[in-house]
Amino acid sequence: MRWRSTVGAATLASVLCWGSLLSQAPDSQEFVRSYLARNNFSADEIAELEAGRVITRVDADRSTGSEIFVVAAVKILVPRANVTAYYGQMVSYVDGEVTTGFGRFSAPPAIADVKDLAFDREEVEDLKSCRPGKCDIRLGGASLDALRSSIDWSAPDYPERVNAFARKAALDYVAGYQARGDAALVTYNDRAKPVSLQEQWLGILANSPLLQEYTPELKTYLERFPKANLPGAQDVFYWVKGRYGLAPIIGIVHGVLYEPPNRDRTMVVQKQLYASHYLDASLAVATLLDARQEGHPATYMLYTNRSRGDLLKGGFGGLKREVGRSQARRAAEETLGTIKQMLEAAQKL
Repeated sequence: MRWRSTVGAATLASVLCWGSLLSQAPDSQEFVRSYLARNNFSADEIAELEAGRVITRVDADRSTGSEIFVVAAVKILVPRANVTAYYGQMVSYVDGEVTTGFGRFSAPPAIADVKDLAFDREEVEDLKSCRPGKCDIRLGGASLDALRSSIDWSAPDYPERVNAFARKAALDYVAGYQARGDAALVTYNDRAKPVSLQEQWLGILANSPLLQEYTPELKTYLERFPKANLPGAQDVFYWVKGRYGLAPIIGIVHGVLYEPPNRDRTMVVQKQLYASHYLDASLAVATLLDARQEGHPATYMLYTNRSRGDLLKGGFGGLKREVGRSQARRAAEETLGTIKQMLEAAQKL
């Protein structure tokens, strides 16, 4: 599953921005202003948002020692429907550099859904020496033992056999999640101490009070899937492969597009079901709200992401956590910045 004036001048700009726009979109604007203030954005930063810049904040949860919370926002000068449509297109865009593969899962999943899913040759070689509790690639549960016992590593086509195993495992995993929800989530056993994705996910959800406050029905839907029903919600399951750090990452995601009955906003949720490296769990939520800019339709996009994983833990004087914070900030800024740039450029054509 990609974002100076003096203090006095910025503060004045903030006042002018809020004053001129309150008559245009008071409800959404007040919501955005309140939400950002609660997340420790200053009036100067909110002024930057109104000026067209992406604003971000990154915080580490000291209680877990391995969770990072990103909040970002941008104002896009196109209608909300345009942003909603483009968000899905961007997630599936394979540029060959950052994102190198993508596929949607059917319900139930079919082999054609994962025909392009594959580990790199270097990763296949790494899997030769993998053992439960000591492996650089995450398969989870009994998959690692099953892989090692089922592959003839002396066969000339063992790389394709490994990837055929991985494709079948992905299909079975998503089918299990579609049928049983969180009960099917993987337990990573690549380290000495196994990590339950279900426990990590529930921890992230418990640390997301604003989701409960603003859209409790969506939180309930995520908790109880697939038993819960949420009118206005659309589910999409997909895998994506990309280079976001030191190693390529294959991820599996449950996406939810939700528009509440009053249709005052659109929400896009990305719940990570699997990641081959780094991340134990992740939840991203984008909230799209109607806005106005000089009489024309615009969209506020609020983005949050809570993530847990190896790179986010302390160590070496907190160096790893700082690297994780930097990467999380850059990913949010690039994601929102790309959406704004592409949509506004298309609007001018």
